[in-house]
Amino acid sequence: MKQWWQDRTTRERRIVLAAALVLLSIILYWNVWSPLQQHLQQQRGQVQQLQQQLSWMQQQAPLVRQLKQQSASPREYSGDIASTLSNSSQGYQIVLKRIQPQGTNALVEMDTTSFEQLVSWLNMLEQQYGITPQQIDLQPAEVPGKAQVRRLLLGRNKE
Repeated sequence: MKQWWQDRTTRERRIVLAAALVLLSIILYWNVWSPLQQHLQQQRGQVQQLQQQLSWMQQQAPLVRQLKQQSASPREYSGDIASTLSNSSQGYQIVLKRIQPQGTNALVEMDTTSFEQLVSWLNMLEQQYGITPQQIDLQPAEVPGKAQVRRLLLGRNKE
């Protein structure tokens, strides 16, 4: 390789060096710069989505506060949590896909529903049955005013 390099004229060496630099630049662009730019663009999109979600939650906060203020102390209820959830959801037009009992708690899967109806239903569950959300993961749905519940764990607080 060394002999080959020494056999080249100065002009040929410069051409080979220029080609190597161009090739190195292309490799760096495709393997470093381009993936970094794609990742940055994805992160910007995620930040925008989270800001929209935060804005939506802030818009819904007054409704939650209002319902919280209206709530009275919950009554003790010792019935089956799954049947209570199933029966009470129908009056609020909430479709429960699956109820998985977990002791005194229940993990619930549901269709996309109206946020106001969801909050009203949860408020009623707390007031009448002492059932409160232990964990909830939700986000706004495509339709304004609707919520997509990813995870809802309901249960009774033991004090």
